[in-house]
Amino acid sequence: MDIRSISSQNLIPIIDPTNLRQSPDEFLAENGGFLSEVAVVGKSTSGFVHFRSATAPTNRDTNEFFSTFSTIADSIGIKVYAIVNGLADNFFGKNPSYSAIKDGGNSNSSFVDPFKDSYTTYLKSIIDEVSNYPIQGILLDNIRFPREEYSFCESCRRSFSSAYGIERMFSLGDIQRDPNLGAEWLNWRKNRIETILRDLQQTLTLKKDLSVSITMDIDPTLDGPIGALKHFGQDINVIGNYGIPTIHLSAWTPYPASPTTPEFKLLQKNLDFAKKYQARTQQDVNLFLWGVEDESVLPLIDDLKKEIKFKNIFIQNHWPSDYQKRREIHLGLV
Repeated sequence: MDIRSISSQNLIPIIDPTNLRQSPDEFLAENGGFLSEVAVVGKSTSGFVHFRSATAPTNRDTNEFFSTFSTIADSIGIKVYAIVNGLADNFFGKNPSYSAIKDGGNSNSSFVDPFKDSYTTYLKSIIDEVSNYPIQGILLDNIRFPREEYSFCESCRRSFSSAYGIERMFSLGDIQRDPNLGAEWLNWRKNRIETILRDLQQTLTLKKDLSVSITMDIDPTLDGPIGALKHFGQDINVIGNYGIPTIHLSAWTPYPASPTTPEFKLLQKNLDFAKKYQARTQQDVNLFLWGVEDESVLPLIDDLKKEIKFKNIFIQNHWPSDYQKRREIHLGLV
């Protein structure tokens, strides 16, 4: 589905500079008259940013894309949201001092350990740089654990074992055999994600007119919000304290063929928690879909909108370049 089709449905298209084969000038000359809002990736999961940064490594081929795009778009009345990838970072993930450690000791070169305080400080610097450009808001993506088997770095195990009086050399299986300890483990990880969001908010609150959206990964195969907490340390009530919860829906499984299928009914069931959250708090909720390559997904979106009054719906019309690798992490294959 092309950018104009997405925008014509009052959806917000996502522009990834590494995927687009046009300069900002060329793209906006062709599409600017059809756009009112657009989201642009400022920091990719590669770890590289798309503007000249004093903090982060800059993509050599797109080193002025974000800065140029946001400036031109602002001048012609287009609102820009900056997408900043958090802990999914291939650049820092390759550094043994930062990579997330899986139960058993294997490191993950695509994710940073959420317990690395210095990386949170680094993210704050990037957010500060991005927010100096003329943007409407920031969408924080991948503020989460890679999967339930993380993080088992030495300092992580030492911290948890000290807090709950267990031997330091424990495994996920050891924790899961004790229901009380298992509950503490989930809470401990959730609290860590909240700590990161709280630290990032210190920078974001300085930008009073900037909206903040934060993704939450919801996959029906993982039992929706239960899986989000179990695997990623994400809880909508926590996320809602620091920004607009943005449901990243069914990222790793195919979208239902139509709204009449059993798969769609399961999808609706998995989103019931967001509907209840919105009714209880009267707060906004967003939706984020990627891999929307044609218009077959539009009827699904229309039906979901009848259930939940999404403030913004972000649409990426292609899959991420590292999709296969990230899916393998999601499935626990690496």
